[in-house]
Amino acid sequence: MATPASTTELAHRTGLSPAGVSQNLTALRDAGLVSAHRSSRSVLYARTAAAETLLDAATLTRPTSRRKGPPE
Repeated sequence: MATPASTTELAHRTGLSPAGVSQNLTALRDAGLVSAHRSSRSVLYARTAAAETLLDAATLTRPTSRRKGPPE
């Protein structure tokens, strides 16, 4: 979530139900990976610095190509 988004918006983006998105956001918030902020009548969720660090690390360690077949 580079830009804060509501549960409904995330459900539309992902194709998940709003209830499913809400469950995942609760787990991510409990883990300190997203923060929730009220904006008027909506609650918007955004990645925390910890989430950004994990994403950066995942990008750095992602293999550039996938090998097919069994490992040697």
